Amino acid sequence: MEKIVITGGLGYLGTELCKIYSGEARYKNIVVIDNRFISERVKQLRDWGIDFVHGDILDKNLIKEILKNSNIIYHLAGITNVAYTKTEANDELDRSIQEVGVTGSEIVIECAPKTSKLIFPSTHVVFEGFEKTKLEISEDENTCPVLSYASGKAQTEKDLIDSDLDFVVLRLGSVVGYSQDTMRINIMPNLFSKITSQNGTIKLFSGGVQQKSLVTIFDVVRCFKFMAEAEEISREIFHCASENMTVKEVAQMCEQFNQNLKITETDDEIPNLGYTISNKKLLETGFEFKHNITESIRQMIENWSARDTYPELEQIQGGEKEFIDERGKISNYE
Repeated sequence: MEKIVITGGLGYLGTELCKIYSGEARYKNIVVIDNRFISERVKQLRDWGIDFVHGDILDKNLIKEILKNSNIIYHLAGITNVAYTKTEANDELDRSIQEVGVTGSEIVIECAPKTSKLIFPSTHVVFEGFEKTKLEISEDENTCPVLSYASGKAQTEKDLIDSDLDFVVLRLGSVVGYSQDTMRINIMPNLFSKITSQNGTIKLFSGGVQQKSLVTIFDVVRCFKFMAEAEEISREIFHCASENMTVKEVAQMCEQFNQNLKITETDDEIPNLGYTISNKKLLETGFEFKHNITESIRQMIENWSARDTYPELEQIQGGEKEFIDERGKISNYE
């Protein structure tokens, strides 16, 4: 029986990936490991027939045991509550990112069977150090990370290249989309959608001129599975993004779905002027994007927005068979 292991499987990406595999657990051994224990999500995994292990990615003995005889490994575990600018960074957070993101990945790479295939989500932020805007960056461009999160991802990319494992690295654009179980609200399009649903104000730092590459969460997990099952694709890095736009354009897209939204521009710090990544190499593999950013943003806003109620559609009538004692009157209503 094919064995599939998903590290960090209770997170934003892992939750959606597990949904894709929910119908395959009857003929595949699917194991999720996460250092969190979230009751509802663990129950859902069990209902789907997916095994769950509550454990830490830094526990080498545990990881070695879990990865034994695995065919596909989705290594999604990592710290996602990260700094976006230098002023937000701090030493304690940097140490956690280094320990989980880099050391944890080293353990996974070391313990992975040589016959397995490892899928690793990196990030477009490995290019955050560019001083000037660059568009349609290819996979061959030298990375230039600045903050700990991007530096850790770049290091794991290098560690995979230096290993003898079969792997695919997907450098993800900003991931957009609603998840019923877990959400990365701090990602710009998701945050803007939340603000829009609350009739709030979107503040565009530096006028919202920053260029961004975006991709829906649904296409991300589809791409994970596509790469895992593509035997002819090995030891490759791909950029996974479907649409490019400015931060201001994302805000204006949100405005289409709620005219009560306010948009203001500020001169606050941004980490860079932005850049976009090219998906040409990915599309050449035959993978197709099937979800668009506009629809994902609309879905989030609608799911979180207030809804009108219609009391006139509710009918209440007095029930029969009333019962009266010293406590008062008891009746039923329909």
